[in-house]
Amino acid sequence: MVTCLIVYLNEKGMFGSNIVSDHYYSFGALLYGFVNFWAYIAFSQFMLIWYANLPEETFWFLNRWEGSWMIFSIVFIVVHFLVPFFALVSQPAKTNASRLKFMSIWILIAHFMDMFFLVMPTFSPDGVALGWIELGFLLLAFGLMFLVFTFFAKSTNLMPIGDPKLKRGIDFRL
Repeated sequence: MVTCLIVYLNEKGMFGSNIVSDHYYSFGALLYGFVNFWAYIAFSQFMLIWYANLPEETFWFLNRWEGSWMIFSIVFIVVHFLVPFFALVSQPAKTNASRLKFMSIWILIAHFMDMFFLVMPTFSPDGVALGWIELGFLLLAFGLMFLVFTFFAKSTNLMPIGDPKLKRGIDFRL
């Protein structure tokens, strides 16, 4: 969310000319690192549960490989890991503002899919059930965050005045 917000605010001129492609590279590397960290944690958890083969643990994955949840699981792996991995692997991709904004929104949607994947197969074992409550909550949460941010952004300065490390951060170059 921070990457999307920084790129958007910089496009609107809220930071002047202080944010450059080197700063975008840092945000892109952070996104890329967290995508890889998520995949590492998810695969490690799967591998440990699969290797132990304990019935009280394997049912969690077995529920997610039945019916339409199997298709959701495969799409989820592609959406949450493969697409962001290949979209952010190169250095020019990490410095492209429009790609960073798109991929940060993409990863937010993938994270919503992750939360949905963790909870919903327990409540709907027959298949994927996406209703107005799930989408309404998502719109409500982002809407409230947007309203709170815009309210506070109008009354405060977005650049930290008096920060002793601000100049060093702005002058950062790769």
